[in-house]
Amino acid sequence: MNAGAASVDITPTSPCHLAGYAQRDHGHESVHDPLSLRALYVSSGQDEALLITADVIWITEDVIERVAPVISDQLGLNGQNVMFAGSHTHSAPNPRNREHNRDWIQRLEDQVVSAAALAKSRSAPVTIQSARGNSDIGVNRRELLPDGRITLGINPAGPCDRELILTSFATDSDTIATIGNFACHGTTLSQRNYELSGDWSGVASIAIESAKESGSFLFLNGGAANICPRIDRQESFDPVEKFASEFKQDFDKTARSLALTSGEDSVSRAERTILLPRKVRDIEDGKGRFAKVLIQGLRIGPLHILAFPGEVFSQTATAVKSAHPDTLVMVCSYASGGRAGYVPVREAYDTGGYEVRVSPYSQDAEDILRSEFLALLGDLG
Repeated sequence: MNAGAASVDITPTSPCHLAGYAQRDHGHESVHDPLSLRALYVSSGQDEALLITADVIWITEDVIERVAPVISDQLGLNGQNVMFAGSHTHSAPNPRNREHNRDWIQRLEDQVVSAAALAKSRSAPVTIQSARGNSDIGVNRRELLPDGRITLGINPAGPCDRELILTSFATDSDTIATIGNFACHGTTLSQRNYELSGDWSGVASIAIESAKESGSFLFLNGGAANICPRIDRQESFDPVEKFASEFKQDFDKTARSLALTSGEDSVSRAERTILLPRKVRDIEDGKGRFAKVLIQGLRIGPLHILAFPGEVFSQTATAVKSAHPDTLVMVCSYASGGRAGYVPVREAYDTGGYEVRVSPYSQDAEDILRSEFLALLGDLG
């Protein structure tokens, strides 16, 4: 197995409208912490792939459609063998807002290609290690009110996937990159915040990389659809710094148990176009009975990454991982796009709430997604 990695800056140099909250009405006012984009190139024999992560809410489908052919032309890498993922911070520029953010979107696309080229140019033989740990930053956010309604709040008793999975890639001399998979929204900061920030995961990633023991830290958000930080939607940056420090400690603790992971040193990719049943309202609006959604899988040696271009519930991720406890599986939201929306678990439809209200899917959709994730895992071998 060969691998190379790179980290590049994507902090805008002019005011940009931020993503994540509809209430914001003007561009960002200052920078609290820089935003980064990271690339990991891997190859085994003739097979190669590229993983791109960024401190953005997600990397949109139109950005992917524009940069994939450039990567193919300039690097000779099949654009279909690239997986893109956003951290889901709600305090970074909106990659869909071309009216106000056109210059930054172009910078983002240019930096994707730059990071990819740097990562491939640094490719060298590596060994792969992995570890499993946990973090208590996240909590279920579907709070039950006395009148029976579900609101976006704090539900400590609700389902919450707290597993932290690390996979590192090291040469004979040092670690070049570490992939980290953990589920939690990037919503420590509220809609009243106009400072640029990677939120808790971005600040934590800077701290992890500064220690120079992880190499480039590529954060993959997990089944975070119904998971938020324990302190959510604040104006103060104190909770951001608190959670970043806490996650860095959780990372360090988990990293101490990194061990060589058995499995073939192979690289493979798979995808499935799945049909998720729509709600009656959307069918009546002429959108059809089913929505076509592309899910993507990437295997890097023993690591299996399953990616959904929307928001996966904690229970879905936990169920998929539990079905193959001896396989190293990362289930990711906000990957390979961001238009697919929420896929609530069936029981959520009994009580409703924000995720159910905004989801385009019927209560049968999550059963299908869970089954297709497991089939995709099988496709990766």
